[in-house]
Amino acid sequence: MTSPYPLDEARLNNPQRFADDDLPEGSVIDCAAAQLPIDEAYDFVVIGSGASGAVAAHELTSAGFSVAIAEEGPYVRTREFKKEVGSAFLKLFRDGSFQALEGRVFMPVIQGRCVGGTTVVNSAIAWRTPEDVVDEWATQFGLGDAITMRALEPHFEALEHDLNVHAVVDEVLGGNNALFMKQAGAVGLYPTRIKRYERGCKGSSQCLTGCPTAAKQGMNVTYVPWTLALGGRLFCNYRVERIELAGGRAVGVIGSAQSRRDKGTIRLRAKRGVILAASTVQSPNILRRSGVCNRHLGQHFQTHPGCGMGAVLDQDINMYFGATQGAESIHLRASERIKFETISMNPELVPVRCPGLGVDLVRRIGNARHLAIWVTILRSQAEGTVSQGWTGRDRVVFSPTKRDMEHVRAGQVYLARMMFDAGAREVWPGIYGLPPVLTSPDQVKLVEEAPLEPRAYTFIASHLFGAARMARTATGGVVDTTFAVHGVPNLFVVDSSVFPTNLGVNPQHSIMAMSRLASHRIADAPPTLA
Repeated sequence: MTSPYPLDEARLNNPQRFADDDLPEGSVIDCAAAQLPIDEAYDFVVIGSGASGAVAAHELTSAGFSVAIAEEGPYVRTREFKKEVGSAFLKLFRDGSFQALEGRVFMPVIQGRCVGGTTVVNSAIAWRTPEDVVDEWATQFGLGDAITMRALEPHFEALEHDLNVHAVVDEVLGGNNALFMKQAGAVGLYPTRIKRYERGCKGSSQCLTGCPTAAKQGMNVTYVPWTLALGGRLFCNYRVERIELAGGRAVGVIGSAQSRRDKGTIRLRAKRGVILAASTVQSPNILRRSGVCNRHLGQHFQTHPGCGMGAVLDQDINMYFGATQGAESIHLRASERIKFETISMNPELVPVRCPGLGVDLVRRIGNARHLAIWVTILRSQAEGTVSQGWTGRDRVVFSPTKRDMEHVRAGQVYLARMMFDAGAREVWPGIYGLPPVLTSPDQVKLVEEAPLEPRAYTFIASHLFGAARMARTATGGVVDTTFAVHGVPNLFVVDSSVFPTNLGVNPQHSIMAMSRLASHRIADAPPTLA
């Protein structure tokens, strides 16, 4: 099955054709430079241009509606993407990459803040929602026949067609991914090559800083420009302060331009609805600022904390060539709630991960071509909260449970053993209380006995879920099964904040499929007018 709104084959075969510069005149309004105030009207206003927002905007525009996309960050073009991590963090990431979860341990949170959102800086991994997760949503959260694999199937298929989803090919597998495939297979973890949204990947390993060839099919080079080609408009550098409500209905959004002293109002009126797709962290706080009240708002936050391990081998790994993330195993996802992935690390970040000081540190940095990095991804059971701090910044509090930490430790034991089996001369556990460098397989027992204190580990959180979860009634969640906020007509949430739980696999594909399903339901519903 293909999309009911098939894309121009010339566009699909040449992703840069409409990606950055060949856009309809006047379709992009940079609010940092535009004349203010702005007051315009559309059928739908979509808040956010990432995985959920871009898909929703494209589907609604394809169905004939007028659509405006409101994006807080800038539109950074493909020609502007550089290898340097520092400038990329400042341009592309929320809070310059300094955003973190609070709790027993501070976890950096990876969130893009630019046109395309996190799809600009992630590794474009495509995983369909596991069937057992959908079953859990049905039985434990009462979603029943509202969210089913059958309902999601045509949307997964359309996305896979549009974005050219396929497994990493030999030409760009790279040494880090190939080594993981070999060693994970040897211990019965049934590894697979990662399926990604890409078209002509050159193996630059620059996913984190923006794909320099537009091969990665992020929203910045696919659904956003495709939406603009169909008549949609993009307002970038535009921070939405609140959703405007009148008569109990959503009628538009109000905000201001980023990086300007003259804070003229930008008002985008919505004749048929406001689509909130600002992420699990930002969406609940926008709802709060707009006057939405629900006891579940900001509750039930979940994530997939990731914990890496490095190894130095005699062979040349050269993780700077190949798919940034090209190999994985979900064999223990159900039993141990963990997933294993490879990841390459930009050269500037290697010193951060290297143990040692002085001469030892310099020597290890010099051996970077021999470094392999693999990661344990946890499907956490813990829940946290999303709120707005007293300074107005988003605040997320989250702490893994003891059981979560047992799963993480078990994963790190697997990785340490696999690395020594691969011939590692050094393994870097990155666990406080252990030697910074392990040099013998016998020392894996130290990882087995590692503390379960979260502060002893180095985590990163990049998959976020659940702070405005879906439920059939307002007593159980924030949005209903049509993705509408309970009690607020014409206001919809379509990002992963509506997910009742986390997934145990990378969520972008599920986020886009859910948003696409939501958009079709919204488009087909009769209008609710004030």
